[in-house]
Amino acid sequence: MALLGAMVFVVSLGYGAGLPLIRPYLLRYLDAVPASNVAWHVGMLGGIYLFALFMFAPLWGRLSDRHGRVLVLLIGFAAFLVGSVAIALAPSLEVVYGARVLAGAGAAAIVPTAQAYIADFSTTVDRSRRFVLLGSASFIGFLAGPAFGTWLAGPVMGVTVGQMGGMLNWPAMAVALAGLPLLLLAPWCLGSNRVVEPIAAQPGVSRKRFLHSSMLLALLSSFAVGTFEVGFNLFGSQTLGLTTAAMAAMFITCSLAMLAAQSLLLFSSVRNRIDQRWMAAAFASSAIALAFTSFAPDAGSLGLMIAVVATAAGMIGPVLSYELLERQSAAPGTLLGQQAAAGNLGQALGSMGAGSLFTLAPMAPFWTAALVLLAGAALSLVWWGPARMGEIAAGKLPNIDTDAKRPTASQ
Repeated sequence: MALLGAMVFVVSLGYGAGLPLIRPYLLRYLDAVPASNVAWHVGMLGGIYLFALFMFAPLWGRLSDRHGRVLVLLIGFAAFLVGSVAIALAPSLEVVYGARVLAGAGAAAIVPTAQAYIADFSTTVDRSRRFVLLGSASFIGFLAGPAFGTWLAGPVMGVTVGQMGGMLNWPAMAVALAGLPLLLLAPWCLGSNRVVEPIAAQPGVSRKRFLHSSMLLALLSSFAVGTFEVGFNLFGSQTLGLTTAAMAAMFITCSLAMLAAQSLLLFSSVRNRIDQRWMAAAFASSAIALAFTSFAPDAGSLGLMIAVVATAAGMIGPVLSYELLERQSAAPGTLLGQQAAAGNLGQALGSMGAGSLFTLAPMAPFWTAALVLLAGAALSLVWWGPARMGEIAAGKLPNIDTDAKRPTASQ
């Protein structure tokens, strides 16, 4: 768990470290261009990383089911580290985009494969707790990333961020160096590359409905998060005129709220109360907060709205992952890879679209994300909830207990 948590932390640290630096980093390659061009590249550079996550997560999930979790984790993490080094040393914007794709392709293997590794060796109760701990490692990395990146790109040398252009490359290189020992320790910490044969089972009608509804909710939630991240980055820097340090503080606020909310899932009393009404409330509260975020007059008000959005949105993803394996856990790598892909696709589309929306109107990304979240609230009530209850009811009928037949680690 320590090794898996550390790998997830490093991947999230690398992503978070670049968020408040993306504009000054891009300006090194773009020179004098209109602000609309900068906004477009801000969205695209974030979106292409997430799009790579979407493209490769299902592939990594299937490969981990067939060829073992450890092998996939090693290859994926190595690709992420190489991509991070390439980002730091890229001589041109074209190379930056290529390096982001490589880093995203490698990062796509980490979270779903780590979750599948945990599912192979955990009871139902332990699995849910360990999923939350893994998610917390991700949020801590995202929490530390903006502060770490901003500090390393400027104040560490007593200058303002970006004053020494080459320092904007330091966070990506530092992340790669921090991840190298983990790559070397992984075979020793995780053991041999065992293959846990997936249970061959055709999903029933209730299971298919639940899977489809879960994937759609993951997509909608992540679309809103991606739109919000880029929209907030542009709104805070260009509209409110916040400094890079202030932007980093806002991202830290977001991560703290998500971490606090997700920590509640460690308690079984909280997990047992989750149903479609809870899910709809999480979507709706985020939507309402986003609608008011666009009217924030200063940094304090913006930080408060961000905390509300992050508190509700931070619990949706872990709940969907937990529910995905709660009643049927056949081929967890494939299932978790598919859900990760749905979430990554949504976040990529939101990130890439937010830059264009911002050029139309600074508030457009927030309103778009709010509408998408309201759609998620409605679908939670009319589709995900009934599909979940249908799967629960189907599981109470006489059938084969797939968990009882699941191979153990010794097998």
